[in-house]
Amino acid sequence: MNIVKRGFVLMMIVGLPFIFSACIDSSDVEDPNEQLNKDLEAIDNYLASSVFAQIVKDPYGIRMEIQELGTGLPAKSTADSVDVDYVGRFFSNNATFDQGNLRLPLKNLIDGWKIAFTTLPAGSKAKIYVPSPLAYGNVARTGIPANSILVFEVEFNEAVTTKAELTKLGSDTVAIDNYLSSKTINAIKDTTGIRYVITTPGTGSVATWYDKLTAKFTYKSISNDAQTLITVDQVPSDFFYSRAVDYPHGLKVGLQKLAKGGKATFYIPSGLGFGTTGAYSNGVKVIPENTNLIVEVELTNITQ
Repeated sequence: MNIVKRGFVLMMIVGLPFIFSACIDSSDVEDPNEQLNKDLEAIDNYLASSVFAQIVKDPYGIRMEIQELGTGLPAKSTADSVDVDYVGRFFSNNATFDQGNLRLPLKNLIDGWKIAFTTLPAGSKAKIYVPSPLAYGNVARTGIPANSILVFEVEFNEAVTTKAELTKLGSDTVAIDNYLSSKTINAIKDTTGIRYVITTPGTGSVATWYDKLTAKFTYKSISNDAQTLITVDQVPSDFFYSRAVDYPHGLKVGLQKLAKGGKATFYIPSGLGFGTTGAYSNGVKVIPENTNLIVEVELTNITQ
């Protein structure tokens, strides 16, 4: 994790018989970037006439045509399991090559799915367009020719939360509530487990999942709220869009409660923050593992 660049960069991977990960040896690929650009041009030309209002062009190379935007949280990382109903089709002729229900860890699946289900909210219905280098590349699979662009019609049922994660979330929220009580802080309790105080509401529409955000973040721990762990000024870039979906779960939720100019303090359980890994900046751990966070946020700009 590099908190300065992405707070949690996720480089991601699809299929049941066809969605299991395909390891592409670099020696097999002459120029995957050239193929990726070629595939994306074809996908983008096709989507230019789409009737759906929301087309997400993810910076990592997939496209999502969102038919119904869910409100649940996506997978936190590729270690998480997802429950998805899907139909897989070829972009070239719309022929179906696979369909069914999948409930597996994302780490076992192709790159296009790893990207999609760590950024698409659970409960969504969408078409996911996967360029061939993010599927099976130039390696033919049974029933799938080399360099195939794949399209998946999906219903994202849920990102699976384990019993251990639920137990940890429960103990973390108790610790946060005890902290707030000791400080006489009257915070709003969100159903996800975060707590928050909006100090300045901001003006205009609130941020949404895929808006590009310019914001300042000050990270502290409830165990020592007098010490700032790190301050990050985050702006959108070609590498890191700084969208709500690009942040840890607690901030995914929190940022969507603010409008431009808004300021708030979020109290985030460790599992909705940086979890058992913590966060690093320039190779130095700045947020320890299992830290219940205090995050002061100033949202200075929102762009589409």
